[in-house]
Formats: sequence, C-alpha cells, structure tokens
Amino acid sequence: MQVDNPLQVIATAVTPVVLVSATAILISGVNSRHIAIADRIRSLTAEYRNTATTPARRASIDRQLPAFQLRIQLASWSIRGLYMASACFITMALIISATLWREMIAVATVPLFVAGILLLLISIVLELWELQEANKTLFDEISALDR
Repeated sequence: MQVDNPLQVIATAVTPVVLVSATAILISGVNSRHIAIADRIRSLTAEYRNTATTPARRASIDRQLPAFQLRIQLASWSIRGLYMASACFITMALIISATLWREMIAVATVPLFVAGILLLLISIVLELWELQEANKTLFDEISALDR
C-alpha cells in the first residue's frame, strides 16, 4: 500500500473504527438481553422453590427453564462473537495505521475485516435464534393461562 499522505491512512483506518462503534452498540443491546434473561431465570427458580407455587406452575416453569438456559447460552456466545469482531476491527485499524511504516502487514487487513464481519454475522444469527427461543417461552406462558 503506497501512502503519499498520512491523512489517507487515517481516513482508511476510520472504517474499522466505525465498525467498532456499531459493534459496541450491538454488544450493549445483547448484554441488556443477557441481563434480562438471567434475571428471569433467577425469578423463575425462586418461584419454583417457593412452597406456595402450585404443581401446575412448577410444571410450566420446568418447561420454560430449558429454553431460558439455551437463550442465556446463545446470548453469551453472541456477546463473545461481538467482542471478537470488535477485536478484529481494532486490530485492523492498528494495522492500517501502521502501514505508513511497514507495508507488508497490510495484507492482514482483509482477513481481519472478513473475520470481523463473519463474527458479526454469527452473532446476529445467535441473537435471532435466541429471539426464537424467547418466543417459545412466551407462548408457553400464554398457553399456561389458557389451561
């Protein structure tokens, strides 16, 4: 990469920084979901242990807890993927910035970009899967009212 102007390098390095910002927003949203799921698991298990809980309600909680367990795992892996994507983009920005001094490390930017985008895609798929599981627990809760 022939660089005649250092501002060109800075402009090029801004792209992954924007991706880091977008990823940070996604991390914040997924982290909020993770916290909400964890709180719901705690409240369901507390309700289950309560002696006043009816057998029918315990059965409903028994049906819901595996879905919540899967949801918390999906959200956890999604957050991990987003953090790894962010690390790829940050590393890519550093490499782009360093190309002023060493052209040969510039070849790593495309693989890092692709890895970051793939990690984002995987995280989005995990979140969509988690959302599907969330629907199952909600539908189970609604059907328990119909009984």
